[in-house]
Amino acid sequence: MSDGEEYRVRPIRADDAERERRFIVALRPESRFRRLMYTLREPSAQFIAQLVNVDHHRNMALVAVQGREVDERFIAVARYAADASGEDCEFAVAVADEWQCRGIGTLLTRLLFEYAAHEGFRSIYGNILASNHDMLELAGSLDLQVEMPLAGENTVRASRRLN
Repeated sequence: MSDGEEYRVRPIRADDAERERRFIVALRPESRFRRLMYTLREPSAQFIAQLVNVDHHRNMALVAVQGREVDERFIAVARYAADASGEDCEFAVAVADEWQCRGIGTLLTRLLFEYAAHEGFRSIYGNILASNHDMLELAGSLDLQVEMPLAGENTVRASRRLN
């Protein structure tokens, strides 16, 4: 990074369960709600297993990490999952609170989009809380088309073609 901080990007692995759990728990409650769109204090082992066991095609996650081996920790996670059609996928991204607004989310999401395109997905989309201005700004920087919320809805859909 321009400030001298270093991090690496890699695919998530099944042995990342504890790192993923610590990452989620360390998010401020507001950040956790913005990412999950529901309140969660402690993620279940089943939920964590679902997040770290990806097949690298229908679902994929990239992580930005700092440290090595035992001391490695997640600072951001971007993931996608194929929808029922199998032609499109939904994405989500979360950045540790102390790392927000430093370009990591943008970089990680761009890499994820490239990966999804390489895997043959037609388009990618995300559902964003209409009040999540940081994520809406990220959507704009990623050239996503943001639909206006329907009356009474608190989320917007941001999407773009991949192929």
